[in-house]
Amino acid sequence: MATSFSIIYKKFLDQIDDYELGIPDESELNEILFGYLDLARSLHFPQCKKDLEQLTENLGVGEFAEDLTSQEQYILTLGMKKAWLSTKLNSGDLMSKAVGDRDYKAIQGTNYLKELSKLDEKIEDEIHRYAVAYTYKGFSLEGW
Repeated sequence: MATSFSIIYKKFLDQIDDYELGIPDESELNEILFGYLDLARSLHFPQCKKDLEQLTENLGVGEFAEDLTSQEQYILTLGMKKAWLSTKLNSGDLMSKAVGDRDYKAIQGTNYLKELSKLDEKIEDEIHRYAVAYTYKGFSLEGW
């Protein structure tokens, strides 16, 4: 059995609210989403017990070779959420507002940047918490 990327993409898109992701056509959207998924599997969920390196992918459409549990899928979607948020956080426009002049709009941009940073830390903590719980799932001290 295999887990389709589209299942994970749908779960990810259900967690965010980004109208910019409605602009590209489906093939471009799949490429963008695969970029987030690739970061999630590489950086945010290396301890997955399934082999996330074995996949079939063509322009963002594909599947993992192994069947992922809903917990594994959820951790990947959290990693995608963090990758998506990083693009917002590292936006050149926001950075220029934070560093630029001190008028009202710049202050608003700075506050938005601070809130995004807090959200980024919160998601990082959530990924860590679920990944640790995943690692210890099924762990038993019997036999010690």
